Amino acid sequence: MTDELPKTLDVALSALAELAVEWWRLERWAGAAEESSPQARHAARRLGRFLSEHGLEVLDVTGRPYEPGLAVEVLDAFEDRLLPVGSQVVDETVAPVVLYRGAVVRHGQVVVRRNS
Repeated sequence: MTDELPKTLDVALSALAELAVEWWRLERWAGAAEESSPQARHAARRLGRFLSEHGLEVLDVTGRPYEPGLAVEVLDAFEDRLLPVGSQVVDETVAPVVLYRGAVVRHGQVVVRRNS
């Protein structure tokens, strides 16, 4: 008995958002590591293209000013006296913000520098 394979699959948006985060991590690793293979970089590009074609986008907010309402969870914060008093900056993106057609579907996770 041969079952016909489906032409499409129903995949939860949350699963695609998780895939987008893992793609972001792969792309960062493949782009930064000198020993990463051309195949890893190629796979990262193809996954990125697939996600983009399906309306998903990731935002790495490293270096941006941190302000309330930013779609992130602050995992840690530390003082930096070199910043202007009262300012806060995202020092590191641990996980990016994931958007689907411009709407947030997954909050990012960040570490913040501040000078209170």
